[in-house]
Amino acid sequence: MVDRLEGHQVRDPRRLHAPIEVQLDQAAEEVSRRLAGRIAYQVVREAVTDAYQRLAGPAKVHSFLPILAARSAHRRLQAAP
Repeated sequence: MVDRLEGHQVRDPRRLHAPIEVQLDQAAEEVSRRLAGRIAYQVVREAVTDAYQRLAGPAKVHSFLPILAARSAHRRLQAAP
């Protein structure tokens, strides 16, 4: 279940440990929403996946990597012409 709080999605904390692909899908959906659909979802999803893979290699703790990957992908896509 996803609720909204001041325009932001708030996820059920019981789902924080969802499978990584589900977390990356949710992250890509959020980035796509923030970009107001200006970039195709598949491009956003690939950017989130790429960012996740870059971060996951050296990471010792993976708990927040989908969130960090979403932020990284959002910055990269927002800066793209």
